[in-house]
Amino acid sequence: MLCFSFKKTRTALQGIVRAGIPIPRIACPVRETGNAPALGLRFYIEVARTAFRRQLIYRWANLAGLITNAFWGAIISYLVIALYHARPVAAGYNLQDTLRYTWLSQAMIMIVLTFGWYDLILSIRSGEVVSDLSKPCDFYWYWFSREMGRDLYYLLFRGLPTYISGMLLFGIGIPGRVDLWLAYALSFLLGAMLGIAYRFLYNVIAFWVVEARAVGGMAGAIALFFSGGYIVVAFFPPWLRAIADWLPFNGLLNVPAEIFLGKLSGGDLWLNLARQLLWLVVLTLTARLVTAAATRRVVVQGG
Repeated sequence: MLCFSFKKTRTALQGIVRAGIPIPRIACPVRETGNAPALGLRFYIEVARTAFRRQLIYRWANLAGLITNAFWGAIISYLVIALYHARPVAAGYNLQDTLRYTWLSQAMIMIVLTFGWYDLILSIRSGEVVSDLSKPCDFYWYWFSREMGRDLYYLLFRGLPTYISGMLLFGIGIPGRVDLWLAYALSFLLGAMLGIAYRFLYNVIAFWVVEARAVGGMAGAIALFFSGGYIVVAFFPPWLRAIADWLPFNGLLNVPAEIFLGKLSGGDLWLNLARQLLWLVVLTLTARLVTAAATRRVVVQGG
């Protein structure tokens, strides 16, 4: 009968070390894709579909979130109605414009700035990220595809029901112009992709920071403020509005919302779409560079 003894094995290894016998070192690369075939667009589409189906499991959590969005939308709406009794127009926004902006922000917020999204942080801390890095696919586009699938879920099951709630409660309606819908759809898509790149950036910092969720919470609060999640960006003081217009956060919520309300047209519309696209490229390239630097030396914490 073959028996294995840790004590005997340890004694034998100590003898080898004392005798000076060299022990061969085995290299364990984190990623080995030289002989693996590159995965194409179909793989990333399947990743997005899987992420979409995974979110369908959390029906009650989504319902609770939907009720929360509607609750806060109603509270802010009543506050806005009270404020507009003193002044019918503020910064070019009347009561209906501000109510639409409020409910549109509540509808879009889980798509462009998902609350508590620390999936990548937890993956890095647990060491599961090594499995993702070993896949014969691009690490960034893998996570990007996952988030696109999740965003589609939130659009259908959180965003649309939230805005419909505002229509039923406050009669905010929707714009009837087709050109506005087309411009809004393009800007909304750019905003969603910009949000993924931004979330990825403050998650990937977990390669260096042990408790990166604090950084993520701060990053989310800053983005919500400058994107119009707390207050309409048009209500900012002129000097702060001039700064906010050129920050990447402006393209998350404010630009799509202003297009939806018909506040942007002509040259201003194209300028804001160009800024969204510019920041999307900048953040995507930055995310890929940071990821490349981080994965040169992977340190798994915990696990």
